[in-house]
Parts: sequence; C-alpha cells; structure tokens
Amino acid sequence: MNYRKFGNTDLEVSEICFGPMRFAAKEEGEDDRSQTGRIALEHAIDRGVNFIHSSFEYKVRWSMSRVLKNHPKRHDLHHIIKVPDPDFDDAGKFDADKFRLRVEEALRDLHTERIDVLQHLQRARPNDDALRIPDIADTNEAMLECFSQLREEGKVGYLTTFPYTAGFAREAMKSDAFSGMVAYYNPIEMEMAEFFPQMETNGQGFFCIRPFMGGLLTDRRADRSQLPEDDRYHDADWDGPYERLEMLKATLGDQITSWTVFAIKFSLCHPIVTSLIVGMNSIAQVDGVLDAADGNYPERTVFDKAVEVFRKSS
Repeated sequence: MNYRKFGNTDLEVSEICFGPMRFAAKEEGEDDRSQTGRIALEHAIDRGVNFIHSSFEYKVRWSMSRVLKNHPKRHDLHHIIKVPDPDFDDAGKFDADKFRLRVEEALRDLHTERIDVLQHLQRARPNDDALRIPDIADTNEAMLECFSQLREEGKVGYLTTFPYTAGFAREAMKSDAFSGMVAYYNPIEMEMAEFFPQMETNGQGFFCIRPFMGGLLTDRRADRSQLPEDDRYHDADWDGPYERLEMLKATLGDQITSWTVFAIKFSLCHPIVTSLIVGMNSIAQVDGVLDAADGNYPERTVFDKAVEVFRKSS
C-alpha cells in the first residue's frame, strides 16, 4: 500500500480510503451482507489501508464498530467523516451543537480519539448555489469557532469542504477555512480539476469521491451497448457521461486495457490527489482496487488530455 501526505499537513494516509456506504445493512444484525462487509474492512486494514470514511447518514457504523473496537491497528487508523451543517432543512443556519454532536458520536462509534478530517457539507433546500453561496461567510465564521474548540480538545485534525459544484468551490476556496477539498473526480467528472493548480500553490490536498463515476467506469458498464435493455444506465441521464466516455475512448483508448483499473490509476495520477474514497463491500473488491493502486500511474499528459476532452464536451 502506498501513502501520501494531505497537502502540507503532517497527515499521511493510504492512497485508498475504505468507503463503507453499502458494506452493511442499516440495522444491526447477522446478515450475510454485513458479515461480508466486515471481512472486507478487516482485509483492507490487513493490506495497509489506514484511512476510513464514514457518515452517520449511512447507518452502518454499528458494523464498523464491531471491527474497530478491539482491532490491534485501531490506533494507527485515520478517519474522515461527513458533517452536514447547515443541513437541508436548517434554513442556512449553522448549529454548533449539531456540529459537535457529529464529531462526538463518530469518536464513540469508531473507537478513536481523533477524527483526522471533517468533510463539511453546506446544504439547503433546494440545494442550489443561489441559496448556499450567500451563507458561506457566516457559516465559515461560526464553524471555525466550533472547529477550533474541538481541535484544541484534540478531537479533530483538519477541515475540508465538499462543495457539490464548481461555483460553490470557487467561493469557498477564497477563504482560509479549509485544508483541502473532498469532491467527485474521475475521467468523466473533472469540474474540480480547475482548482488543482491553486490548491497546489496553497499547500492544500484533495480527496476523491466516486472514481468509478457511479459504476460507469468499470469493465462491466463501459460498453453501454452490452448492457441489458432494462439497465438503468440506458436512462437519458447517462447520455452525457457516455458521450464523454466515447470521446475518452477515442483519445486514450489504445492505452486502456481495463476501465476498472484505469479509473483508479487515473484518479491517482495527479499529485494533488491524496486518497480515493472507494466503496468496497467484499474481499474481491478490496483486492481489485488495491492491486490497481500500485504506484504505476499515467503520465501528466494523460490528465491533460482528459481535461481537454472534458472542456470540449461541457
């Protein structure tokens, strides 16, 4: 397993971060899915994964807790958690008590003394920039006060933003509130690549979510014509991504033997990317992802070509 530093911080984490969103049932039990997921988490840790993502919204921490409570490597692990505040129905108002609650419950459930990275989400209903962007300054001021208190207590490490959109990211990154960003990023979704030069200059880091673009960038689904007629990837919402994928195939296809492997390698080819948050529900999935993250990644020219395809198709 390879490791990278998060920007200019002292936090060093594995290039692959274990994502547990669907690795267990939402209610505690002994079902096969949850047992398979726990084995996958244990296997990932055994193979050197030291970075774990979670959220109270996933409702799977009960299963994570079973693995982590007495694990011999528990104190060597680093955690990143989602903290939505204000949430959808909070009318744009930051709640310090809720912010602290999300940290405290994660510390308890994950059996750790510190949450290394907070992934902050600023939400509204509807969740559009017209409502969210005007509240950035007030939210950040109140949030930083609460975050600083938690950091003085040794309970948190670093703060990142999950911007949802490039427009929000553009405004959020003007502040000094964040040590980096968490966002969707893959050869199809490259909206956040425009911020990479600025983040490198600022010494910030980037955590990638959705390197497989919801499953499209896998060998199973990369060829749309081979999917069953009733497959959801035939829906019109996927027309744009598949059109962009065809452009990528025309530009990079001769370099790609497996889209599943390429998706992992591509997302790690830029040095600003610290770690990929990947959902892994079985030993086979863990091995497939970790084997791809072998340190042998595409040249910068491949990244540049993917950016060019993205700009032409946007």
